[in-house]
Amino acid sequence: MRVIGITGGVGAGKSTVLSMLRELCSCEVIMSDDVAKEIMAKGGPLTDESIRLFGNEAYLSDGSLNKPLIASMIYGDGALLKEWNAAVHPAVNREIFDRIERARESRTYGFLFVESALLIENGYDAVCDELWYVYAPEAVRKERLRLARGYEDSKTESIMQSQLDDAEFRKHCAFVVDTGDGIENTRRILQNKLAEYG
Repeated sequence: MRVIGITGGVGAGKSTVLSMLRELCSCEVIMSDDVAKEIMAKGGPLTDESIRLFGNEAYLSDGSLNKPLIASMIYGDGALLKEWNAAVHPAVNREIFDRIERARESRTYGFLFVESALLIENGYDAVCDELWYVYAPEAVRKERLRLARGYEDSKTESIMQSQLDDAEFRKHCAFVVDTGDGIENTRRILQNKLAEYG
């Protein structure tokens, strides 16, 4: 089984690429945001830390994290944000690394794709066979986010500035999936790449 990390900036098309990969090959997909939601839920490994940092109101009645409350508490409080990130990121990474190990042992799929915006920063090159960079030109990304999420250009630019730049992504990734020329071209790029593995 080949383990491939999928990364890229906001609006680059990572979800679209992963959806295509599910159709094109035998694979398991791990999405870091989904893992984070699971382990942040009440009863998960972050429960005690969530209550310690944010109080008993940290969870909603359905057991999910009270995101509006937490966002309001960490907004403008750099120390609290740093403390929360110091709890969340290692816990998410541990869970993903465990899932990668279990997938390697089970040998059920030909590929395992791990998606994370912080793949490079969190050292996933150590556990993945290779990293792929999902790329689209900035103008395309802004348009996608405006249409899909209603983001103003200023919001998109702010998010982009907090992420790695194009050169840094390219430096760490073995392969670039350019999604800027439409769905069919993206599909063709992926089919050609997967064909290399036989």
